Amino acid sequence: MVRVIGHLDLDYFYAQVEEVQNPSLKTRPVVVCVFSGRTEDSGVVSTSNYQARALGVRSGLPIVTAKRRLEGHNPAVIRMDHGKYEEVSARVMELVGGKVDAFEKTGIDEAFFDVTAMSKGDYQASMQIAQELKDTILHSEGLTSSVGLGRSKVVAKVASDFAKPDGLTVVTPESTLDFLGVLPVTKLYGVGPKTTTILEEMKVRTVAELAQADPSALERHFGRRLSSYLLAAARGTDEDPVVPNQEPTQFSRIVTLRRDTRDTTEALGQMAEAVASIQGKLIGSGKSYKTLSVIGVLSDLSVKTKSRTLELPARDAAGVRDDALVLLEGLLAATDKSLRRVGIRVSELTDSADQSSLSDFLPSGQ
Repeated sequence: MVRVIGHLDLDYFYAQVEEVQNPSLKTRPVVVCVFSGRTEDSGVVSTSNYQARALGVRSGLPIVTAKRRLEGHNPAVIRMDHGKYEEVSARVMELVGGKVDAFEKTGIDEAFFDVTAMSKGDYQASMQIAQELKDTILHSEGLTSSVGLGRSKVVAKVASDFAKPDGLTVVTPESTLDFLGVLPVTKLYGVGPKTTTILEEMKVRTVAELAQADPSALERHFGRRLSSYLLAAARGTDEDPVVPNQEPTQFSRIVTLRRDTRDTTEALGQMAEAVASIQGKLIGSGKSYKTLSVIGVLSDLSVKTKSRTLELPARDAAGVRDDALVLLEGLLAATDKSLRRVGIRVSELTDSADQSSLSDFLPSGQ
């Protein structure tokens, strides 16, 4: 059966998360920055949206230079909040991981996946699966993503970069050589500046030229292992598998409510499927959890979280809903806003057989 490998890339991730939480930013240049603290503007741009990129602001640019280029364009210069982005990433990866044959997270905003078995090697069916993944992420988190499909990781990675943002590029086995051949070697996954310099000295500049290069000459310059990879990558024949990541450290789901509400029972009633999913994952995995959290996206699009960590791990899946209700009530008690979206997360998963429930540790009335 022909392999079907996918690469998922969340578009301009940090900046897009900020746009989702504050939609007024969508019409403005947005830059998410890492501030060094030495001076008010010392540091670099981590991510920028496409409005900022059109004005010459990309990752790695000094903040002071970015501000200069964006002057007069009403930019939003935002300090990086890595914890917030990790939380959104975890929810997305949890969603995608449950809908594919194998899943390998490779960064906060990207992952490889394998859909060979579920698509039966059919690229038309694979395209439908990929579109459903994109739609799920957009509906659940409000984020666009770009996906590439091909017969190898290298092809999938190149394809996901081909039509950004919100792209879906499918490279069938028959079209692989034509798709890759015209590209510069720098587009291949894992080909950095040093390798590129050596290849240029060998007069190898395009992927097609690399695919036709003399294997012995490549081995003299790069050694057997790297030269073999370079040839396979250029020909789209590398067999590097999608390797599932280590066991999950959390299970989470988030749901958009049918209407904004402060009624916690109504909110959790609409979360029935999500709660059941988490309960099923706890039972199926044999895992216990130490921390239960509820996440509320409020009517003003701010995000609030309420958590409780246990002294001992709990496996009582049946108690998840009741315990979440208590925490959600506590979350709303601290704000006058209504709930727009509600999430639930169990984390710090272990293999402990302890049968305690979170409700055992929560004082009554809280």
